[in-house]
Amino acid sequence: MRSLLEQQDELAELQERLERCDEAEPIRLGLSSRRQDENAERRELLQQVRTKLQEYDRCVQDCHAMLRLPEAHRTQKQNVENWYMGNKPLVRSESAFYMNCTRGHDYVALTPKDTDRAGLETLVDLTMRTFPNVARLFLDPEAKTRDRNIFVFPPNFLNRIVKILFAFFIPLWLVFPTILLYNATSHGNRAIIYAIFTFWTSFIVISMANVTKYDLTLALIT
Repeated sequence: MRSLLEQQDELAELQERLERCDEAEPIRLGLSSRRQDENAERRELLQQVRTKLQEYDRCVQDCHAMLRLPEAHRTQKQNVENWYMGNKPLVRSESAFYMNCTRGHDYVALTPKDTDRAGLETLVDLTMRTFPNVARLFLDPEAKTRDRNIFVFPPNFLNRIVKILFAFFIPLWLVFPTILLYNATSHGNRAIIYAIFTFWTSFIVISMANVTKYDLTLALIT
C-alpha cells in the first residue's frame, strides 16, 4: 500500500511539473498539437508520465489480485509455522515473519477459499492432527516429500471423508427419533422428543454445515 501511495505522489509531482511547463510555453500552438510541439521538456515529461502510469497500473492490478485472495486459515498458518520450526531453513534474525505467523493477520492463502467448509471438515482436520498415526494410513503415495512431519493427502480426501460421515449420520439421525416416537406412550412425551430433535437438528446443521439462514429455515419447515 505504501508503494502505491508513493507512486501516486510521483505521478502528482510529474503532473505539477507538466502544468508549470505548459504555463511557461511561449507558443500556445504546442499545447494543441503533438506533431508541432517542439518543447523537448514537455515531451520528456509526458514520456515519464506514461512510464510511471504503466508501473502504477501494474501495481494496482497486483494489489487488487492480492486483496481478492482469501485470508489464510489458522490451520494453514500453523502448518507453515510447524514446518519452519521443524526444519529451520533460515537464521533467527531473518525468520521473524514465520515464527509467529499464527498470530498475524497479514497472510493469505494461494488456494481459493472453500465456501463449503464448515464445522465437520474442521473436526475431521482436527482428528487427523490429534492422531497422526491414523492420518498416515491415508497419505497420498505419490506425494513428493519424505518428511514424516508433512502429511499430503489425496485430492478431495477431506470431502470424501465428510460425505461418508454424512451418509452414515443422517439416516441414523432420522431413524433414531422415529424409534423413540414409536415407543413413546403419551402425546406429551412425543412432543418433547420431537422438540428436542428439532432443536438439535438446527444446532447440528448450523455447526457442521455451511448453510444460510434461509436454507436452514426451509430445511426445518420441510
